[in-house]
Amino acid sequence: MTPASPQLHSQTDSDLDHSIAHGTNRVQRARTYTIFNGPSSYITHPETRQMHRLRRSSHDEKSQHPRRFLIDVEETEKTLLAQEDSDHNFQITVLDAGPKIMKLGSADSQGYKKYDIRGTYMLSNLLQELALAKDYHRKHIVIDESRLNEHPVNRLSRLIRNHFWLGLTRKIDAEGLEIICKDPKNRSKNRRPRIYVPYGDQLAFEYYNEVASTRPHLDLEVVRLPEDITPQYVKTLNTQPGILSLGLTKNRFPSFASGSNPGLVESYSGVPFIVPGGRFNEMYGWDSYFETLGLLADHRVEIGKHMVDNFLYQIHHYGKILNANRSYYLTRSQPPFLTDMALQVYFKLPASTSAERTANNEWLRKAILYSIKEYYTVWMSLPRYDEKTGLSKYHPTGIGMPPETESTHFHHIIKPWAEKYNVTIKEFEDLYSNDKVCVPELDRYFTHDRAVRESGHDTTYRLEKRCADLATVDLNSLLCKY
Repeated sequence: MTPASPQLHSQTDSDLDHSIAHGTNRVQRARTYTIFNGPSSYITHPETRQMHRLRRSSHDEKSQHPRRFLIDVEETEKTLLAQEDSDHNFQITVLDAGPKIMKLGSADSQGYKKYDIRGTYMLSNLLQELALAKDYHRKHIVIDESRLNEHPVNRLSRLIRNHFWLGLTRKIDAEGLEIICKDPKNRSKNRRPRIYVPYGDQLAFEYYNEVASTRPHLDLEVVRLPEDITPQYVKTLNTQPGILSLGLTKNRFPSFASGSNPGLVESYSGVPFIVPGGRFNEMYGWDSYFETLGLLADHRVEIGKHMVDNFLYQIHHYGKILNANRSYYLTRSQPPFLTDMALQVYFKLPASTSAERTANNEWLRKAILYSIKEYYTVWMSLPRYDEKTGLSKYHPTGIGMPPETESTHFHHIIKPWAEKYNVTIKEFEDLYSNDKVCVPELDRYFTHDRAVRESGHDTTYRLEKRCADLATVDLNSLLCKY
């Protein structure tokens, strides 16, 4: 995909939503100050003929045209934070004690003539625009005043569409591994970054070994998974967690090496995916469905299709759509949404030619076949399927303590058993994790805990300590739709 360019240039008011909200004393806030319209403190909207209270007037010089400001990014950010960010959290909110007013130079006067920018909303938007400009290594920018008082919904939608999707995109390839290998949940002694590759993906195994060889600074360890991934095997990975590979795509581009006739050079890149937040680097299960709906709403159909492709890769190589593609999630899925996810993408795929329609149908056929496989081998099989009722439940097959939690997360559960065995909590955790003690009650507790995480509702009292025994209406409704 072509990265979206930063939208930091001039924008006119016609780009914004200027509709006035109906109701008593409500008016659309297009400015932080209002032009006084005669002796009355009300205006009549020409379409609705309803009266709306005007906001307090200001002493600013009035302009017939939207103002544009010429801004030195670094200097303005420094001044803005020093003046307005009184609690030093790099945000400007109503809790800050600054004067909530700042002068900016106009672009028409090359910054000489200055005008006031007032209020928390405009100043916080200015700070965000400066941060975006720095991300794109801009030294100077020109911003319309309308950009700083843009309608909040329009602003958020535009930022998601033009900036945030790109910031949330990840790929597991030579470039992407620079970021993805970092795992804040890795509390093991061995912090070496590693990638686990499915037994049947020889291409990926060779590719990542080449990456490890050509980029020694990564210190990347490439591990091939066994053909049969058992819960016992997954438990052994708790002390050496790593990312799980996803799809690779082949790229061909011309080469003119040594002045010869152009030939084709092949390379590989990771199939991109969206993460649910900036602190994540892995592809999550049901988060990806809702992310895909957002991508389609913003006409980013191609990466929505890639999201489905990565799920098909997971079903093919890992047996299920994973909670996320980390080693400690190998035994755990999440709520099933793949069929609707694939259909929503299919409806948006380009289909202007016969060849495109044929390719789209074949792609959908593949997605449905993998969905059928997941439906029967995961949700209609033990232990998730209850033969007595014919219903399904969240019931992952992992054993032991989930390793991705905070270090003290289970201390209140472990403490009584540590006291019973007259050892410290840490000593008991080691005993339990290495099968030196047998505690069926704890085994059952951690089965339920994993089931709650598989449900996506981690953590909730509705499911705590009983999730693996419940055939919930939400899961079985999703499977009915599946």
